[in-house]
Amino acid sequence: MNRRSFIGLLAVTPAIIARAADAQEPYPFKPIHIVVSVSAGGSIDTIARAYGEALSQQIGQPVVIENRPGANGNIAAASVAHAAPDGYTLLATGGSTLNLNPFLYRSLPFDPVKSFAPVALTARTNFILVVHPKLGVDTVESFIALAKSKPKTLNYGSAGNGSLIQIASELFNTTVGIETNHVPYKGLAPAVNDLLAGQIDYMFDSATTMSHIQAGRLKALAVIGPNRLPALPDVKTLAEHGILGVDVASGWHGLFAPAGTSPEVIDRLNALLQPILMSVSVRERVIALGAEPASSTPAELGKILAGDLVRLEPIVKRTGASLD
Repeated sequence: MNRRSFIGLLAVTPAIIARAADAQEPYPFKPIHIVVSVSAGGSIDTIARAYGEALSQQIGQPVVIENRPGANGNIAAASVAHAAPDGYTLLATGGSTLNLNPFLYRSLPFDPVKSFAPVALTARTNFILVVHPKLGVDTVESFIALAKSKPKTLNYGSAGNGSLIQIASELFNTTVGIETNHVPYKGLAPAVNDLLAGQIDYMFDSATTMSHIQAGRLKALAVIGPNRLPALPDVKTLAEHGILGVDVASGWHGLFAPAGTSPEVIDRLNALLQPILMSVSVRERVIALGAEPASSTPAELGKILAGDLVRLEPIVKRTGASLD
């Protein structure tokens, strides 16, 4: 072997050795990146940070949270869909990115089913019907009666056109036979601020208003369901009020990997997450946000997503919501 060949071999040998070592290392042996579909501070982000911190402690590797908000979650989802399917880049998102966006956009940079491998359900959301005290109503029934007596005068807020909150609100309106006006906002925070100021009359909120409800600044009339919220155990579901079918618009948070990630890695991730998601510390943080603790197998999350795509398509078409 001549000198040049020997030097060249020395140059490539470390890379070969590194790749061989990587192949032998058990997963996970390096930092995991969780791409979050919303800005820092929202419930999806806060819950992802809770289980991410615990996961980091469990595996002895950093778990890096990266917020990529925008386009109703499409930016984050697209980045993960095109990432290496090695289990080190994951998507933390609310269900609407995958189960509503296909019906709100003419085209997407990913397929909600084919581009991802479900890992685990991480929480369920349960929208709260909240009203401003100026309305003078204390029950769902009195609210509906008021809305029927003043058609097209009450205003509700949402996190934006095509948001799950708008879909839930319109489904509720159709179900109970009322007509109100939609006021879209760029996120929940400004909608809640206007609700507190009395600029809008009511909204379906995921949990942002929890502290205001507890302080008496807003009135909670019901939750969508299917279950009561642990943080508001005395507030009944709409079904308990005899209003059926609206709970199809309840939401969830989930963790996904790029399609093509090996089943062994997916199962390993799921097994690591199960005790974390059911731990007292994470459950308490989820409940404090007005969400419901939850977990699932990868197959169960895939089934939830598939069912949502069937149920939500006609609802979105009925509302005429579009983000194009």
